[in-house]
Order: sequence, then structure tokens, then C-alpha cells
Amino acid sequence: MLAENEIERLRQAIIATVAVPVIGSIEDYTWEAIFHYVKDIPLSDPALGRSKLLYDAVAPSTASGWSLKSLQLSRFTASTTFWFVIQRADVVKKATQLGFPNLTEQSSPTELGAAIIQHWNEKITTSQSIQGVRNSYESILLKTIQGYEYLYCEFPLNPFDPNDFSWAWTVDRRTGKSGAGLQGSIAGQPQLVWYKNQKQLFRARTIPPEAVLVQVERTRLTSARYVQTILSALQEQISESPPNEPEE
Repeated sequence: MLAENEIERLRQAIIATVAVPVIGSIEDYTWEAIFHYVKDIPLSDPALGRSKLLYDAVAPSTASGWSLKSLQLSRFTASTTFWFVIQRADVVKKATQLGFPNLTEQSSPTELGAAIIQHWNEKITTSQSIQGVRNSYESILLKTIQGYEYLYCEFPLNPFDPNDFSWAWTVDRRTGKSGAGLQGSIAGQPQLVWYKNQKQLFRARTIPPEAVLVQVERTRLTSARYVQTILSALQEQISESPPNEPEE
């Protein structure tokens, strides 16, 4: 979880971000940038390219990596469970690569589930190796639509044990038909759902008691003041930068 000084940095960064008139809400790269500030990790320019690896932020000094998500909920309640996409998982297309050469969409739920777990576990282990991560986390910023409350949740992120799961096709409550989503449960509690049409894997998480609540006043800069402030700060930063060495 976050240290006290990091919680304050998170609060300050959220206030500064929601004040920007060209940003509608905190999501995707905006959350990544905030998190890098919170952890005091250098942030690269996204124009230089984005990695498709798992960890959006890595601290080499501690070999820690964080997979970052931002989600909107109607409200924050202790022990609330929420679902979100963790991976595009076209396990049938990659069946041979995953070690399931005879896998099809008509394969048994158990076999499909094993391939799904293998696909996700390979994502974790490959990313850990390439990105130099030993301490693996998933950090999620939950937000309300009003933009006044934010909840920071952090979870260990480790490979799944395939033996922990039981798999079954979900049943549509309206039509009574099954087969749209393959649900993986642990001890009777749904943990994963794979939708074969979209090839997306969803994961369930529950808000932990140690989640950090940040409440802010939502004050927006005018567009004119924002542009003037940024241009002034940019000019100041440029003037403070050391001049380039002349070429010999």
C-alpha cells in the first residue's frame, strides 16, 4: 500500500489533474502518469512508444512492478466486488503455443479454463522476466462519476494455480442459454469470466479494508489560465535546462 507521503502526493496529483480543463477524467495514461509521480518514478514520453507488457510502472531500485487500472463505480462500499478486463485472451488461436493443440471453442470448460490460466500466467512470468520485476502488484484507482472521491486499491499480482479453479459456462438469465461466458470459480466464488466472442478475460476484485480514500474539491482552471500557466512553466523549465554542448 501507499506510505503517508505517497497518499499526500496522490491527493495533490488528483487535485492538479482534475483542474486541467482538457482532461475529462482520470483514466489510462493519466492514471499512469499520476502513479509515477506518487512513487517518484521517472515517466517516459508516450510518443516514444508504449509497451504491451504487463507492468505500467516499474521501480528498478526495488524490483517492484505495478499493473495499473482505473475504473468508475457508482459508489464505494466496503467489500464491494467489481469486474474489469485484465487481458485479451484468444486462447483458441494460440492453442498450440499454449500447449493445447486440439483446443476449440467446443472443448470442455475445464480444458478451456486451463488454457486461459496458462495464457495469463505466461503474461505475468514473461513480463516479470523482461521488466525485471520480483515484487508484483495490481494498483487500481476507483472513482465516482462526480469526480470528488477516489479509492486506491492495491493487490498482489501472482500467477494463478490452475488447480484452484472450477469452470462452467454462464447462463443468460433472460434467455436461459449458456455458452457466452466461461466462468472460473474458486471455492464457489466467481473469479474470472472469459467471453469467447470478444476474447476478453475479466477478473473480479473486492475492495479491501485497507483501501485509501481520497476526497477532493473539484476546481477547474479556465482554458485561458491553463494555457497561460503551462506555457509559462514550460518556458521556465526550458530556460533552466543546461544548453546543449556544441558539436566538435
